[in-house]
Amino acid sequence: MGVIEVEIRPGTTSGTFTAQVVRSSAGEASETVALDADGLVERLGHLQQAVLASSVSSRRLLPENEQQLQQFGRALFTALLGTGEVAGRYRASAALADAEGEGLRVAVRIEDPVLAALPWEAMYDPAIGAYVCRREQLVRRVPVGRVPAPLRVSPPLRVLGIASSPRGLPPLDVEKEKEQLTRALSRLTAAGRLTLHWADEATWAHLQELLLGGTWQVIHFVGHGDFDANQNTGVLALVGEDGRAKLVDADQFVDLLRQARPMPRLIVLNSCSGAATGQMDLFAGTAAALVRGGATAVAAMQFEITDAAAIEFSRGFYTAIAHGRGVDDAVSSGRAAIIGLSGRTLEWVTPALYLRGDETHLFTLTPAAADPPSPVEREAGEPLLGDGPAGEMTEATAPPPSPGRQTSSLGAAGEPTSTRETAPTRQKSSPRPKKTAARADSDVAHAAARPRPTRQPRPATQATPPAATWPSTVARSLTGFRRWGAFQYLAAKVAFNPQGRLLATAGSDETVRMWDPIAGTNVRNLAAHTGPLYSVAFSPDWRLLASAGKDKTIRLWNPATGEHLRALAGDAPGGVKDVAFSSDGRLLASTSWGETALWDPTTGKRRRTKDHDANGVAFSPDGHLLAVACNDKMIRLSDPTTGVRVGEPLGGHTDTVFKVAFSPDGHLLASASRDHTIRLWDPVAGTNVRSLTGHDGSVYSVAFSPDGRLLASAGWDTTVRLWDPVTGMNVHILTGHTKAVLAVAFSPDGRMLASYSIDKTVKLWT
Repeated sequence: MGVIEVEIRPGTTSGTFTAQVVRSSAGEASETVALDADGLVERLGHLQQAVLASSVSSRRLLPENEQQLQQFGRALFTALLGTGEVAGRYRASAALADAEGEGLRVAVRIEDPVLAALPWEAMYDPAIGAYVCRREQLVRRVPVGRVPAPLRVSPPLRVLGIASSPRGLPPLDVEKEKEQLTRALSRLTAAGRLTLHWADEATWAHLQELLLGGTWQVIHFVGHGDFDANQNTGVLALVGEDGRAKLVDADQFVDLLRQARPMPRLIVLNSCSGAATGQMDLFAGTAAALVRGGATAVAAMQFEITDAAAIEFSRGFYTAIAHGRGVDDAVSSGRAAIIGLSGRTLEWVTPALYLRGDETHLFTLTPAAADPPSPVEREAGEPLLGDGPAGEMTEATAPPPSPGRQTSSLGAAGEPTSTRETAPTRQKSSPRPKKTAARADSDVAHAAARPRPTRQPRPATQATPPAATWPSTVARSLTGFRRWGAFQYLAAKVAFNPQGRLLATAGSDETVRMWDPIAGTNVRNLAAHTGPLYSVAFSPDWRLLASAGKDKTIRLWNPATGEHLRALAGDAPGGVKDVAFSSDGRLLASTSWGETALWDPTTGKRRRTKDHDANGVAFSPDGHLLAVACNDKMIRLSDPTTGVRVGEPLGGHTDTVFKVAFSPDGHLLASASRDHTIRLWDPVAGTNVRSLTGHDGSVYSVAFSPDGRLLASAGWDTTVRLWDPVTGMNVHILTGHTKAVLAVAFSPDGRMLASYSIDKTVKLWT
């Protein structure tokens, strides 16, 4: 994880501040900036109202609520990261982190109470059209002394829930919230990763007893919170012996938490204004005071928050924590969960993370028992775990976890309407494998075609995913494509990078466009081709992006910087239709009207060529098979290492085959054809498992979801269809495009689906 730490403190003259990069991979820097901090503080009330109002749907392209947030965010970004040499260090640090395949943590050290009251999570970078905290990990560094080492924990992670709704304050439906949060975390508890215990009472005496008698790593508080301006301190409302509110200031709450041994490292405040602070003392706010008092990290809310957003934040947050992610990653996961409620909500700006020191991995989770097997891994007849109430996602229906996936289920959420009233007055990512310069060439000469492997296909017994997991609504549409050329019906394509932070599109305007799929913004454009583009693909370590087109070349790019690295020149008539990387990134396959070629992307050398009038190409996940969709209605399989054919061609389509895709476990191969059908094959046995019909016209593209439970298809009939690959059932139809849909791609976490159409839009479905 790359880190840039920036300190902001008052300048030598009124209205000026000094922003100083005290640590970064690109060096240090300092700038004097102007910021009307007092004016921004006065507008905080209006901003809070705008954030809450955003939970109501709007049809405006850029609602007034977000205009307010962006104005706020631009001013904050300019002051902290967007001026002079500091801006240069920030851009360079981000580029270096991307080049290493890592995220960037932006640590903010605030040396002025007025500045501490500002919502730095709203920082908006106009150069790339995105909010910083939605691209990077943003934390507020609290300047304190000793920082404890990560706590060694044998799962489950123990969470103590405190739900407080005293008489005399606006009532909270704490029982409903407890039920919803318990349900949202049920997959984690069933897997033995986390246990959630709710305190029977939110009284001081009962909580003291629980803290003295048990070991708790996390405290989760649900209730009323506020900032008492008269006393200049943050307060939480516990329940007194008379059932009425007992207002406890931050220092008192620290004293209570210190009854535990060791003191809980992580505090989550699902209360209003837990991150709010005063203008006279840096440590006046509840969150900052808790960190100063001994907590390693506090995730808190700086504004009021709707119940729906609070639940979704908690679900995304704890899922990441229980999977060993850092607390900064967890807050980002919580933000993403809030965004999943609605494409228009701005409540993702409400969570703030206060951190003691640099360490974001608060717990060292020792190995635990393996997660319960997913239904697809169970033997026939083996009982399923959990018979939850109707409508609840149970082990039998919830999708199994996928590598890199941060959430295990989608929480139920309608239109958020209720808010928590105040008391009286929301990836450290695993390192990507390094490429090795030397590797043995395993080409072996064979006199005959290689027989099919004897591996037996895995029994396909998983249930159809529940409707809540289907992409169903358009989160945003990407526009701005200059033209769609005469060859647009060929293998035009979209591709997510392995982190899901970039989306690449290939169009007929000779340009590869890079997008931020969350913000929906055009990050950069890559131009070097001299003709329409047909395909794009990221390497598994995402250090390379390949693009191919009519100009007969494949071009390799550095997606982090946009640098053009090299061109792989071919001589195929009509150009290169499709490209795909092998799972280890060591081979790049390409197809054209006259050949299928294999390339070494490191050296740019062609490894071998096959004479095929080919369209789409795909590697199996284990790298042992290469599937090619051909114009002669056949699908051909070969060993990509040797080039030797595997078995006989797969025949059954009655017209051109456009695209092929392997399921994540490699046990199914899907093909899309001009004959209006999709066929599912067992690539080991070489048999047709089933045919899927429903499209009214050619089917141009197919893609499996990362967990293998859904198959998406794109067709001439302007629809995207979702299928259960086990039963062959068409479970959902996505409508919204006005012309043929040429390509589909799932994001790595499976929560977003991109569709590419000749109506000059790319739609992102969630």
